[in-house]
Amino acid sequence: MNTITMIGLMIVAQYFGQNKIQYKDFDFRVLGTERFDIYFYEGCDDLAAFAEVVLEDAYTMLSDELGITVDFKIPVVIYNSPNDFSQTNITLELIEESTGGFSEILKNRMVVPFTGDYEEFRHILVHELTHVFQFTIFFPSRLEAIFSGDILYSIPLWVFEGHCEFMSLGWDVDSDIFVRDLVVNNKFIPIFVLEGYGGKVVYKEGQAFYNYVAEKYGREKVSEFIHLVKAKRNMEPVFMAAFGVTPDEFNKRWLRYYQTRYWPNVGEMENFDNYARIIYDHKKTNSIYNVSTAISPAGDKIAFISDRSGTAEIIVISSIDGRVIRKLVRSAYSSGYEGLHLYQGGLSWSRDGEYITFAAKSRGDDVLYIMRVTDGHVHKRMTFGLNGIYFPRFSPDGKKIIFTGLKDSYSDVYLCDVETGIIEKVTDDIYSESYPDMLSDDLIVFVSDRPDSGEDYYYGNHAVFMYDHGEVRRLTPRTKYVTSPIFIPDGSIYFVADYDSAYNLYYYSSDELKITKQTDIFTGIYYPSISTDGSKIAFSYYNDYGYDICVVKDPLDNMTAYTRPDSLEIEQEDYYVQEELAEEDVRKYKPKFTFDYFSASAEYFSALGFSGVGQIGISDILGNHHFQFASNFYGSLTSSDIFINYWYLRRRTDFGAALFQYLNYFADGNDLLVWRYLGLGGGVQYPLDRFFRIEFGLYAYKLYEKRWLDFFPSYSSSWSLEDDFNFFYPEVSLVFDNIKWGPIGPHDGRRFRIGGYVTMFSDRELRSAILDYRRYFGFSPRTSFATRLVLAGSFGSDLDYWSIGGAYSLRGYDYYALTGSKLGFLNLELRFPFIDRLSIAFPLPLEIRNVRACLFADMGAVHTDSVRLWETDDGFYLRDLKLGVGAGLRFTFMYVIFRFDVARAHNLKGWYEDYVSRVENTPSEWKFYLTLSPDW
Repeated sequence: MNTITMIGLMIVAQYFGQNKIQYKDFDFRVLGTERFDIYFYEGCDDLAAFAEVVLEDAYTMLSDELGITVDFKIPVVIYNSPNDFSQTNITLELIEESTGGFSEILKNRMVVPFTGDYEEFRHILVHELTHVFQFTIFFPSRLEAIFSGDILYSIPLWVFEGHCEFMSLGWDVDSDIFVRDLVVNNKFIPIFVLEGYGGKVVYKEGQAFYNYVAEKYGREKVSEFIHLVKAKRNMEPVFMAAFGVTPDEFNKRWLRYYQTRYWPNVGEMENFDNYARIIYDHKKTNSIYNVSTAISPAGDKIAFISDRSGTAEIIVISSIDGRVIRKLVRSAYSSGYEGLHLYQGGLSWSRDGEYITFAAKSRGDDVLYIMRVTDGHVHKRMTFGLNGIYFPRFSPDGKKIIFTGLKDSYSDVYLCDVETGIIEKVTDDIYSESYPDMLSDDLIVFVSDRPDSGEDYYYGNHAVFMYDHGEVRRLTPRTKYVTSPIFIPDGSIYFVADYDSAYNLYYYSSDELKITKQTDIFTGIYYPSISTDGSKIAFSYYNDYGYDICVVKDPLDNMTAYTRPDSLEIEQEDYYVQEELAEEDVRKYKPKFTFDYFSASAEYFSALGFSGVGQIGISDILGNHHFQFASNFYGSLTSSDIFINYWYLRRRTDFGAALFQYLNYFADGNDLLVWRYLGLGGGVQYPLDRFFRIEFGLYAYKLYEKRWLDFFPSYSSSWSLEDDFNFFYPEVSLVFDNIKWGPIGPHDGRRFRIGGYVTMFSDRELRSAILDYRRYFGFSPRTSFATRLVLAGSFGSDLDYWSIGGAYSLRGYDYYALTGSKLGFLNLELRFPFIDRLSIAFPLPLEIRNVRACLFADMGAVHTDSVRLWETDDGFYLRDLKLGVGAGLRFTFMYVIFRFDVARAHNLKGWYEDYVSRVENTPSEWKFYLTLSPDW
């Protein structure tokens, strides 16, 4: 690519990438406590007061257990919804729905969203605070993580995350179900290989490890283990010192403990197949999450949210055979459906079976959709100014939709009139409310942790409540987990609860006013939904590390009414009294700049050798102001790349400015041109939505040119000419990116960038335009086909030049092999898994995972005056259009992606090349390329 464009990209924007948009202007204040600075904004006052109590208590608990204190005030940044949280500038990475919060090591900032449930909020606060204590143990100095040898010691993720889950939850039913499922299905991962895995299994097996340690050796052994990990810096001596056994022997005992715990109960569980039929199997469909189940009124179809395609989508299947009837919505590929609440969603059918309703994230807000099932046409799209919309359900007559709305740290039940779009609150209080359903305007059920009349508030103790003609009463015993109450026509209710250490289905009879247990499963039932006549019930069923869609016919007849314990009520805990903020402890936020990060990376080109890049960043606590110093040193200042950037990111429009020196190298015939740019620039980036943005830049610099005569093909020269030029120009670009990432590079989706620039008041008159279009086809979760087309041209009275050839454009040819004022090249690449795990014993024990391979063909042409792509006089063969074919390997080692390619030029007549000698039918040679970077 031309360096004029690259200067603008390095100052204020990334070349591609989706947009993190600040839809709101957050006016933060700071609550100062004894040990914390809690950052919050309008609508978060109650959350800040709640967080103060939870954090101070959790600090005391962690300090006592770990035997340390934190010698600085811990910054805690609170957002009152996941949608607001996704706009944070504390990390510049996009935040997906699965991220519940994060802590970062250098500034020890905790960043936590409120999801509508105070118990979940408490859990995340304590989880992230545990990370801060871990960082204090492992890296006592904030810069030690970067500048000490400790950075070379990779602590397994399960050590961190399992400990955080254990300290924040202890051992809960959800974790018990997850581990129970792994054990009985023989998928329990050994502790000594667990570090190679990702996802929920790392959290929950890690939690299971600490739970076992506390049960077997005493809770104090948990803290001892953490300190030994710091002291020993190697897991095998840690296990020997802590438990007197090797990790392998420990794993046998650890697994035996859970097998002994779970296996005796397997035979007591009812055979699930006796009454339920799996019609959508997650293993057969290569999915994990199949949730938010909604059966149609007639009982013939089921709609649900699935991750089958690698991202959340709404699928409609037959309730008879599971056949896919239609895929309605695929999230994360358009601005209207940026997210579908895969982990907190809900679907519902209209009474006539023509429409479904669901909530989706769109442009920073949650939107309530009504969609026609037959063709995916959006019938209505409604926004209400809420921070979140969850669990929508049509009323029986189809005229209203009931849902949980999140607003200013309160989750309440709302009713929406479908015709007018007007909403009204059913509840209005601090208590958690979720999963509403309605039989009529005056009969509504929902889940809440609200206290009974005259009692104290113990958050997290849930039950099913009935709103009956303006009065609210509790129907079920309290427990930690209650979800999805659904009405049947006679006013009775099905719901899911954890009364017996599994998520079973229960039935509340409106006539007898009693509860019966309808299932006796080993894991969990989620999102039950019933047909209008009550003849079919559908739900998601967790088994064998995934969620299946199941159907039960005539549930009251075919499901057994199991006996249950006489008392289901849990002991009340987590008492909370709502308090006002102490305003004298609150101050207005003022930016304070501190060291943010240091990073280093390297690239290696077989023709040019190593190139190293170092970066230092400084920002304020909220990440609204970013200063960056980046350099590429090559022995002297005049031969080095240097950038000093500033970004202002607080609002939707991002502004940037920079001072820079940048060097570029390319071929002009047999000469090597070295261009050194010294100047300044500024830019504006405006995101239209998550996927589209417009970039505008204005740059002024002096270009120093040094021409090494006859440098190619020997790659050396002792003769040079020097000149210099002044440039001033504006640049504008339109960028689109909706790709999904795979393990090494992009996997699915498309991205393009089209831009141009025109010089003004300059020594050269240049007018240039560039198009870069890339399309990725995900054939399977691990196989994809990638295409890239790049077109560029210079059209001014003076010409700008581009060079192609080498690993990033035209493989089979040398770097800078072809140069001209106009270019085009096309890359076609099949990417697929090659080796899942490679173990090397000599000379050092080494294990490399996830080795991937590719087959590729690259075509390209460059010209200035004229071009003749092919010849047909003596058979068909390529002339100015060049072709390289080959194969490559990709793997990651020490967080660096290695790319090795081998390619050879071919002209469709034979293995020939003629770009250097200009003699036709010159035999080509195999070219080898080793680079350190992700796939394009």
